[in-house]
Amino acid sequence: MSKWYRLDNAAKIFPPSKNKYDAKIFRFSVSLKENIDKNILESALKITLEEYPIFKSILKKGFFWYYLEEANIKPVVVEEHLRPCSAFDNGNLFQVTYYKKRINLEVNHALTDGTGTLTFLKSLTANYINIKYKIKNKEVINTASAKESSNDSFKKFKTGKVKKVVGSNKLAYQIKDEKFAENNLKIIEGIASVSDILKLSKSYNVTLTVYLTSVLIKSIGESMDIKERKKPIVIAIPVNLRNYYPSYTVRNFFNAVNITYKYNGEDLSEIVKVVNEEFKRNLNKENVKNKMNNMAILEDIFILRLIPIFIKDFILRYAYRWTDFYQTMTLSNIGIINVPKIYQDYIDYFDVFISTSKIQICMCSYLDKLLLSFSSQFINSEIEKNFFRYLVNEGVNITINTNKLGEENE
Repeated sequence: MSKWYRLDNAAKIFPPSKNKYDAKIFRFSVSLKENIDKNILESALKITLEEYPIFKSILKKGFFWYYLEEANIKPVVVEEHLRPCSAFDNGNLFQVTYYKKRINLEVNHALTDGTGTLTFLKSLTANYINIKYKIKNKEVINTASAKESSNDSFKKFKTGKVKKVVGSNKLAYQIKDEKFAENNLKIIEGIASVSDILKLSKSYNVTLTVYLTSVLIKSIGESMDIKERKKPIVIAIPVNLRNYYPSYTVRNFFNAVNITYKYNGEDLSEIVKVVNEEFKRNLNKENVKNKMNNMAILEDIFILRLIPIFIKDFILRYAYRWTDFYQTMTLSNIGIINVPKIYQDYIDYFDVFISTSKIQICMCSYLDKLLLSFSSQFINSEIEKNFFRYLVNEGVNITINTNKLGEENE
């Protein structure tokens, strides 16, 4: 009998809320120093799947809930040929592709979050390097057991206590613009020096995330008409709950906090002050834990368990759209990506971005390379241009990569 898992608390929203613009898929990539060997990558994938058996799951639909069921998935690697974050057509919840020196891992959010995906990709990369370069002194990337990796940490750590949490409940400014007719996801990524950005953030005595969130808010604000400034800019910041609980799961274990700012033409120093206080208020340890408990408690309500899935789908889809009105966009900081020293000379950098029906930014760093990646359905690139131009004007040297969709982005 196949092993199956209930969807974790965060995952329940993704199957009913996906649409033609947003398949709820995100991509992590690693760029190596030499071209990828397909056969070796397939061998490495086979090994990695044995380390993380939950990645062999497929999404099934029951009468009351969706669930994950382990399947006999054959590891297949193909050269990249579709647009980033396209919906999978093979029933799997992940796919591995490659292009020249780059390995791409795309994952359905119903399976895992950014941290879980990165853990899998780091193991896949290590296994690939071990095979290709015949490395004998192999380093262990993940010390967790298969059970710990597959654990539902929402269920494990919830206390059942509902408490009030900090957060904005105001309708947010919505970015609205013309979208690509063929549902293409535009990617604009900037590669900068971590030390350059840290130097700027330290000049304001704030963290790198606070500084870049402030730059993002100013970039959005400068794109707004005066009459649009009545509503606040609200940036959703995903929070890795593993930083608050001793969890080794590769499944979803995150929530999000909202950073709110009502822009009226202020300079960056004023924005940074408010944003820094918003981070301190929202990322208070007790507030984050209360928010997690409030999310997890819903699945304990007995009457909700008895509602058929087609009704739950309707309710969750509506709830997701309603939540959207309280957020302008999302900034997701994966943080510093570390790998054992034995692998560092083979890796150039990591990258991450996510599917979206609007516009989002993801960022991560490896050694001294910081990747700032915008994904967008909009033809207009004003916010991205404002963001990168501001950093360049502050003296940051940035290399821009893009998939060049349409004249606006050439």
